[in-house]
Amino acid sequence: MDQTGITIRSQNENLEYVVNLVKSRIIVYDVQVNPVSLVFFYLESENPNFEDEFDEIRKDLVPRGYVPFVRRNGESTIVVTKLPSQKYATSKVNIALFFLTLASTIYVGSIYSRAFTSSVPISIIYGFVFFSAPLMLILGLHELGHYFTAKKYNVKASFPFFIPFPFTIGTFGAFISLRDPIPSRKAMTEIGAAGPLVGFLTSLPLLFVADYLNGIFHPISTVASFQLNFPAIYGLLGLHINVSKPVFPMVFAVWVGIFATAMNLLPISQLDGGHVARGILGRRSQVLGYIVVAFLLVAGVFFYTGWLFLAFFAFFMGLSHPPALNDYSRLKPIDLVIGLAALVMFILCFTVIPISLP
Repeated sequence: MDQTGITIRSQNENLEYVVNLVKSRIIVYDVQVNPVSLVFFYLESENPNFEDEFDEIRKDLVPRGYVPFVRRNGESTIVVTKLPSQKYATSKVNIALFFLTLASTIYVGSIYSRAFTSSVPISIIYGFVFFSAPLMLILGLHELGHYFTAKKYNVKASFPFFIPFPFTIGTFGAFISLRDPIPSRKAMTEIGAAGPLVGFLTSLPLLFVADYLNGIFHPISTVASFQLNFPAIYGLLGLHINVSKPVFPMVFAVWVGIFATAMNLLPISQLDGGHVARGILGRRSQVLGYIVVAFLLVAGVFFYTGWLFLAFFAFFMGLSHPPALNDYSRLKPIDLVIGLAALVMFILCFTVIPISLP
């Protein structure tokens, strides 16, 4: 007989451990055992430190293969379910993709460098130093921002997976795989915003370096194959790029980093902005997601067709962002500041027509 007067007949020692753990941290008045979950009923008034205690439960159970989450549907409950077994790629995959993406970005960078040199070996060097290196630095630090913030909240995450694509910009970007569920709205906000913030801060000094080099290196061809349209951050920093001629490869590389920041901050689906929006707005973020997708569809039809691809991607991934384990956790003022910073970064980095024909 336990402290609530309820006899718990555990199916095995693991379930007994889960029951004892939860009841050691949360005052519950009922426990239900069923084939797929354990449900603990509690009163908020009896658990003033609920958020901290729940997080300790989560840190203990998730590594053991169990997921606790908070549900409030008339009554306040903690539901504990078993995680399905999953297999993940080894670090060899990360390393292989890194070098493949390094090769593809060097190759693409060397093509753009041929507007500045007639030597193929030098164009390859330019492709690495002035295109691949800055681009992969921005993308890599962006993903490491997510990685270390996830570690801060005891959320397992993979190292970055780079995606090679030997055309246009040499890559489809990079991503990390979160291998544990996100515990709270605060964690969701900070994990989502960390990548764009780190990538943006990395890009800022590189903007000035690229602008300086663009004034030193002069193209041997005056015909530009495409025209970059620069977002507000360039004007704010006093950078005025001449778009009537081919831009220096590093200018393009850093521009891609800025553009990637804007795309990731769109508050839709599983993008970084989707995490931030869900963390700040909770369930209301879905309404914002529909508004943004409608905007992308209109912008794709009338301004830049690439937005149509992103809108279809959002539909494919789903506009309903999964909630945090404790989707009722309170936010702190710093989280609202982070959300505002994400909005400001998006405004500074976004342009409706990123690329056009000269």
